[in-house]
Amino acid sequence: MPEPTADPAEEPLSGGFVTDVVRIGDTVRRTPPVNLDFVGALLRHLAEVGADLAPRHLGVDDHGRQMLSYVAGRVPWRNQEDPAFFSDPALVRLAELIRRLHDACAGTELAGDAETVCHRDLSPKNTVYRDFPAGPLPVVFVDWDLAAPGRRIEDVAFAGWHWAALGDGADPVELGRRCRILCDAYDAASNETAPGRLARGELVGVMLDQIESTWRGIDAGADRDEPGMRRLRDEGTVDGIRRWQDWLHTHREVVTAALKA
Repeated sequence: MPEPTADPAEEPLSGGFVTDVVRIGDTVRRTPPVNLDFVGALLRHLAEVGADLAPRHLGVDDHGRQMLSYVAGRVPWRNQEDPAFFSDPALVRLAELIRRLHDACAGTELAGDAETVCHRDLSPKNTVYRDFPAGPLPVVFVDWDLAAPGRRIEDVAFAGWHWAALGDGADPVELGRRCRILCDAYDAASNETAPGRLARGELVGVMLDQIESTWRGIDAGADRDEPGMRRLRDEGTVDGIRRWQDWLHTHREVVTAALKA
């Protein structure tokens, strides 16, 4: 009887803060999300329609970890990254990927009665980039743990405050300009089968709601003694995000004016 072969070496992947993520060959293994069935169905749907903006869902391994296909590229997971990851061409491609996601899910059982399915955690740390003549551009979103039915504007707003600077020393006009680029590119990606434009007047209000929900969620998770949330709060993340919220409240009119310019 042949001796059992050893498991392939596990390579820890950088950037995993709340979940443990490792690479084994051409697969990624990670802590499964609470809504694993929904996430699995969503990723299978995106693969079936050829959306090409997410890893493939490969089931669960013997250790109960979610298995995904490995996506080659670079993820800007550090706090200080190359500004090229945040360039205008990168914002345009980002908006096009978001639109592709929303159009692929609108009207499906996954979306239910909602406009579409939203990723709900779009940040540079959850985005894989590859190099192009225009510089590094987004190609795939990862970490779909929070995906759920929602409104199109939610993902665009979330990306708006994650691909721009907020807080002391930040330029509210620049935040508005970057949000305008996202909205323009998102609207430009519409077609006859998926028409429609974003309600830009709602964008800043949605951003404020998301920012408050984010720090409150971390705070509540830390109170429940969840390790990832506790680490985030211990690092001052809750206080930092609350300062972003106060800053955006103060500059709301300036940001909105720049967004609509």
